Amino acid sequence: MNIPPALLSGLQKLLGKENVLTDVCSLLLYAGDCAPAQSRPDGVLIIRQSTQLPAVIRLLNTYKVPFIPRAAATNHAGSTAAPDGGFILNLTHLNRLLEINTREHYAVAEPALITEDLQNALAPLGFFYAPDPASAHVCTLGGNLAQHAGGARGLKYGGTLEHVLAADLILPTGEEVHLERRAGAPDWLGLFCGSEGTLGIFTRLKVNILPLQKQLSTFLIPFPALENSVACVSALAAEGITPRCVEAMDQTTARVIEEFSRAGYPTDAQALLILELDSPPPLRAREEKILRRLAAQFNASQFISADEETRRARLWAGRRAAYAAMARLAPNVIVGDGTVPRSALPETLKQVRQILDKNNVQAGLLFHAGDGNFHPHILFDERNAQQAARLHRVQQEILQVCVRNGGTISGEHGIGTEKRALMACQYDAPTLDVFARIKNALDPANLANPSKIIPTDRKAARAAQPPDTDTALFIKNPSAQNLKKLDKILEIDKTDYTATAQAGVTLSQLSRALQDAGVFGILPEGQETLADVFAFGRCPDFYAHVLGITTVLHDGSLIRYGGKIMKNAAGYPLPRLFAGTQHRFGFVTAFTFKIFAVKPPVRALAPAEPFRPDSLYEKLLPHFARAKETPHA
Repeated sequence: MNIPPALLSGLQKLLGKENVLTDVCSLLLYAGDCAPAQSRPDGVLIIRQSTQLPAVIRLLNTYKVPFIPRAAATNHAGSTAAPDGGFILNLTHLNRLLEINTREHYAVAEPALITEDLQNALAPLGFFYAPDPASAHVCTLGGNLAQHAGGARGLKYGGTLEHVLAADLILPTGEEVHLERRAGAPDWLGLFCGSEGTLGIFTRLKVNILPLQKQLSTFLIPFPALENSVACVSALAAEGITPRCVEAMDQTTARVIEEFSRAGYPTDAQALLILELDSPPPLRAREEKILRRLAAQFNASQFISADEETRRARLWAGRRAAYAAMARLAPNVIVGDGTVPRSALPETLKQVRQILDKNNVQAGLLFHAGDGNFHPHILFDERNAQQAARLHRVQQEILQVCVRNGGTISGEHGIGTEKRALMACQYDAPTLDVFARIKNALDPANLANPSKIIPTDRKAARAAQPPDTDTALFIKNPSAQNLKKLDKILEIDKTDYTATAQAGVTLSQLSRALQDAGVFGILPEGQETLADVFAFGRCPDFYAHVLGITTVLHDGSLIRYGGKIMKNAAGYPLPRLFAGTQHRFGFVTAFTFKIFAVKPPVRALAPAEPFRPDSLYEKLLPHFARAKETPHA
């Protein structure tokens, strides 16, 4: 791209000449991230204050020049590459910690604050920030939210989104908006999570902070097979115990890490679990007793307790050093990312190992045993064209296995350029079309991080499944009243701890069914339906527990998103689009959501409130509007 002289002059006036880089060396330095793909931008803009961004983005819009936000660039999906040229927006200077409020349990920071720097500031005050990506020492808060990152503590505490209370955002047109999650309102904050800079740029985050547990119990448990380690974690969940962290690795990974970091890992076991409990002391003692019993039941060869802080730190330092340890073995290492239902994890890992062996590819397997998310660290040499092609084929096959086993092509790393084509493997054309509608509504000129997430060829999408009989009848006559007729509880799964129910099921009906099954939900009892509670935003806590939805749009399109997968960073999180929008974008006809072995805290429903349109609603509505307004329940 030839940069128009007037654009270059305008950018230099806004930012200063020293902050507008177009020399070859700078362009090469910003040509990629941790993914194999490399593509040079046309320029790099150093952003030193968030107040500079709106004017910069508006100017780039004037000349129809793409822009790509970038901070640490630690992602493995090509999310900060510039395949269409344009300008990289270097946000690394937006890294201030602005406020810590221990009384109200929140912190406010700019998006490029390093995650570990926040942890280090909170620890002396007796607090911590729950999201814990393995790259916490280099990754940023804004990048974590943009990529829908999770980490080791995700099973108990949830991903980044569950801990972001509010955010300031600049839309691709330069408009500034404030996002927060509140009862009776659409969950716009949730919609932007995992958008990878394609829908806007975060400029400030308000995050939840939690009291730091003074004592933790950390255990290292070797098993004779991966299947045994996963079965142990599933049995622990059935006992109502949710560990603070559950990390696992195969023998290959354990050996490489031990040679590199001397973490104290046994190298003769086929699988290792690192498991940590943070419950209050009396309860933690009971949980440890149960864990010891289950470990023995599933043939653990040892049960190693890290009683001293130095031993605990060594165990976790080893896990965090996995990438560096594997990188010693080859010129390049790429970290994969897929998620399946926990019950499908053993068979999936077996199939992944078969793919690696078949293609003569060396890799170590690490996985979050509690939520089905695994990360193969695959070794290769990008200078060898044959190896690079083999790597691409192996990645494709692994992610296709995830989809076939009911999973997703990304649990927390995102899609970027690397997995864009595979989105057509996971989703059918109508669902991909919804992603495109969202993108077109908020970025009509397609300038914000273009050529990411949404595949170009939607005709190659997976075949759409025909609707079940109830849904087919509803499509013929969609209305809030007919939605209440969809009143079946379709499944209560005590293996993966999920339930699937139609939208017309009442809270009391659901509560009774779960109680009969010996499990619990996040919702109170009452005569309200799941549809009303969700669509009218009366229980924001429920949003975080909805894993999958079936939705009928007003044009009759049938949309399916998610399922029994605890983490899904593939595309925009569609449950958040429909939450709180009172059926204006479509009717959610069925939900799949988390259930629990022990009763969780449950809040009363918020009162129903009148719908208050805002600028985001006005932008999205034309892309989802009904032909004729339908009365709402």
